[in-house]
Amino acid sequence: MSKTAIVVIVLMAIIFLVFYLESNGAFGTQQITQSEATTLVYHDLQNSFQGAVINITNVTPSQYSGSWHIVAAVIQNATSPCPSYSVYSFDYPKYNFVYKTENIYTENCVIYENQNNQNNIIGSYPAAITKSYDSNITLVKNFVYKFGFSNVTVKAQYFKSLEYAGKPYTDVWRINYTSNQTNNTTSVLLYENNGTIIKAYNETV
Repeated sequence: MSKTAIVVIVLMAIIFLVFYLESNGAFGTQQITQSEATTLVYHDLQNSFQGAVINITNVTPSQYSGSWHIVAAVIQNATSPCPSYSVYSFDYPKYNFVYKTENIYTENCVIYENQNNQNNIIGSYPAAITKSYDSNITLVKNFVYKFGFSNVTVKAQYFKSLEYAGKPYTDVWRINYTSNQTNNTTSVLLYENNGTIIKAYNETV
């Protein structure tokens, strides 16, 4: 065997050994902190889902040594009539920014959060908005049609107790449809526990 071939074999062996040791942490690579991992994942989500509402909901030590298990809620088109609400998880830095979809609550004007929920609880504002838009309420459909889907802003607020027209209600969502093209607002009241529509009404801001 020539000297050149021997040198090549030795170099390949050294490269393999270095790669193996580095992969198994033999060089004592400094572990990333919880704060650093959370910040990096948050910024990656911002880049991947531009304009979305992003909340890191839970951070715990990962099952993979030196990594963090990070759970994030992502709401796209949060103030549109059809927001999308999903939950993703990361094991960072083990799998870098590759995420797993843990749950999809709303998407494409469909509520999925009730599929495993026998009580049909409307537990989030994206679900409340979607429910109000997808219930074929004439006032809502007319408002969105008149001013245009992209020109309508929708916000939902939960009330433990609320009085409307002199009547008290408990555990309700109020969803308001507004547009910069009008001073009028279309509102919907619905129950949290079953999504039943209580009332839809118009008012002037």
